[in-house]
Amino acid sequence: MTYRHPEALATVEWLAEHLDDPSVRVVDARFAIRPTAGRTLEAVAERDAYREAHIPGAVFVDVMGDLSDADDPVVVVSPERFEDLMSRLGIGDGTTVVVYDGQGGTWAARLWWALRYYGHDAVMLLDGGFTCWLAADLPVDSGVPDPSPATFTARVRPELRVDADQVAQAIGCDDVCIVDALPEVFFTGAARLYPNHRAGHIPTAHNVPAPSHVDPVTHRLLPASALARLWEPVGLEPSRRVITYCGGGVFGAYALFALHVMGHENAALYDASWTEWGADPSRPVETGPKAATHDRYQPTNPRRQ
Repeated sequence: MTYRHPEALATVEWLAEHLDDPSVRVVDARFAIRPTAGRTLEAVAERDAYREAHIPGAVFVDVMGDLSDADDPVVVVSPERFEDLMSRLGIGDGTTVVVYDGQGGTWAARLWWALRYYGHDAVMLLDGGFTCWLAADLPVDSGVPDPSPATFTARVRPELRVDADQVAQAIGCDDVCIVDALPEVFFTGAARLYPNHRAGHIPTAHNVPAPSHVDPVTHRLLPASALARLWEPVGLEPSRRVITYCGGGVFGAYALFALHVMGHENAALYDASWTEWGADPSRPVETGPKAATHDRYQPTNPRRQ
């Protein structure tokens, strides 16, 4: 079994050969979740790590701050602001983008999705990310490039994104599958992703954690056969639409990336994800493992809270 879209992945060897190609722009999207003194988790863009060492010529993107709408932070940045951001990064309509992070692409996929949402298909994730780059003993740099502004034209693809009302309508539908891409501990409700949000998941959702797609040692995407086994419980069919979500549209974007590599294109991201849903008491929530094994959502389900 092979990937249906292997071109969505760039190998470190390919990238090393194209570092001097003016039509290729490398983007460092490293991000980290760190514990705080108050025993909570803090999301941090790894700008300091970027300044210390990065792939030569790479520009930096904060996948949460730069790609979130300043007027409505739970959703993706507006088309106009996205165009401005891409222009500053030197990404134009004819640019091939290679984006990487330090976790196998699970964070970088946010930019991969945003570019495709705004009509730009020439984007790849670096297979294995910075981990594989270092393991291959390839060069790094500490200089911050200053690319010439480019012209980027946003062309919105509305089919790649859904909102809360569309997700609510999908609950219990046979032809739509909702997928939670967070780790199982958050899916079951054993832990709260955000202290002030409810615990659990959207009713009828399946749990396919984004990190489970990645080899924990090499950070490379799992082979096609392993991806197929991972998604087998979901029951992927070409006619069945998939809606992915997570905490804030990052891991959910990586689930979409995996689906794309596998050849399943009938999929969209709920980018506001648990940031919005978990804070809204009017939205139903389920807890517990394997809560999505029933075919249809039952309003009287005792796991609803």
